[in-house]
Amino acid sequence: MKILIENSTWNNVGDGWYQYSLYYLLKKIYPEANIVLGEGPVKRAFRITSEKQLNNALNLLDWQDADLHVFSGPMLKTLITDYGTAIKRIIEKGNNYAFISVSGTAVSPSQKKEIGAFLQKYPPLLFSTRDEETYNNFREFVPNAYNGICTAFLVDKTIPLDTFKLDKPFFVSSFYMENEPNFKVTGDFSIENLQVEHRKNKFGLPFKFARHLNYSLPQQEEIGGRKIVRLIQNLNTKFNHINFAMPNSFISFNPITYLEVIKSAEFVVSDRVHACATSLACGHPARFLFETPRAGIFDRLGFDYKANNGIMYPNMEIIEEEMDKLCSVISKYI
Repeated sequence: MKILIENSTWNNVGDGWYQYSLYYLLKKIYPEANIVLGEGPVKRAFRITSEKQLNNALNLLDWQDADLHVFSGPMLKTLITDYGTAIKRIIEKGNNYAFISVSGTAVSPSQKKEIGAFLQKYPPLLFSTRDEETYNNFREFVPNAYNGICTAFLVDKTIPLDTFKLDKPFFVSSFYMENEPNFKVTGDFSIENLQVEHRKNKFGLPFKFARHLNYSLPQQEEIGGRKIVRLIQNLNTKFNHINFAMPNSFISFNPITYLEVIKSAEFVVSDRVHACATSLACGHPARFLFETPRAGIFDRLGFDYKANNGIMYPNMEIIEEEMDKLCSVISKYI
């Protein structure tokens, strides 16, 4: 059996974490299968809006062939436009597809109806979600629905990760919706005693413009004897004045190395869902500082990011239990 795992549609490197984790998970479940990494829709990966550019792109997804295609991520809102043609071709060839660790939150009633009708006409072998809202939205439309988890929570169990030490202990900071806050510590250093002071954008500009001026702001290299390591999760070489605006900035085209940074850190402070999820996966606390429907991945595992100033502590027993359940469901339907 040939299984093709989508692993290309990264809006940031965090998407690669749950897609690589899913790849390694399926290799563990099906050691005799030919499991390969494949392409997702070019339109989703590169956010193409021009019809001409889309026509010029070689959408390799349309040409890849496997007994089973596995798709993941927050892709249900654009299921028909981005994946519809490919899924129809998969079914027409007599092959199958599955959704594992997928999300479709904040959909309108009309979107739910349209997406549901497509799923009923072209049902996946398995429809495993990563948040309960998505499960409740679409379980009525598919034969094999499972209230699953985000595979980002499994990275330290599925992917071989190394660790390292810097000259000082460190924690990770990763922000993309606002300027990185100022950090202060009261008492002994801990995630509980780390104070966060949000910064205003320079000149009152919208953040998408103000971020280009971050290099001119005062920057902290460390606090409380700990280095601050900044993960730059948007991969680009165009804006190096943003990438390297602050000390200890880390950017790489290797998504696994990011996970090793997170595993080697004491904790993560971030407004990014998957930076915090992978910290918990590696047995470290995380402090999540944002409000988004995608944070439902925390609710699903009982992590309350709305309490205690966003601080969450790992629960490896729950993660182990949910991994076993997911493996059993995958084995049952695939």
